[in-house]
Amino acid sequence: MKAHVAGAFALVLAAAASTAPQAQQTQPPAQPQPAPACLTQYTPMPGSSAAALIAAGHEIKAAVPNGLWLQKDRDVFYCNSGRPTQTDPLCWRLREVSAC
Repeated sequence: MKAHVAGAFALVLAAAASTAPQAQQTQPPAQPQPAPACLTQYTPMPGSSAAALIAAGHEIKAAVPNGLWLQKDRDVFYCNSGRPTQTDPLCWRLREVSAC
């Protein structure tokens, strides 16, 4: 009985050893992933708020859900009117598109 168990164990080990190198050979070589490209057209304006911009002469050009578009001359801002966390900026300045 012990001989049968030892023989079966040896067969299992031999089968595992013979399949391990094949599994490594079938995997394609890892290729480097390109860095994700992102574009942005907004500059965060920490310390600004819609009230401060309106007081400085900016006009409300559009009111959208949870936000306001404000403009004075060529300066355009989007201000959040929702409830952001303390670390999130309230307003962003619209600018030319650039990479992150």
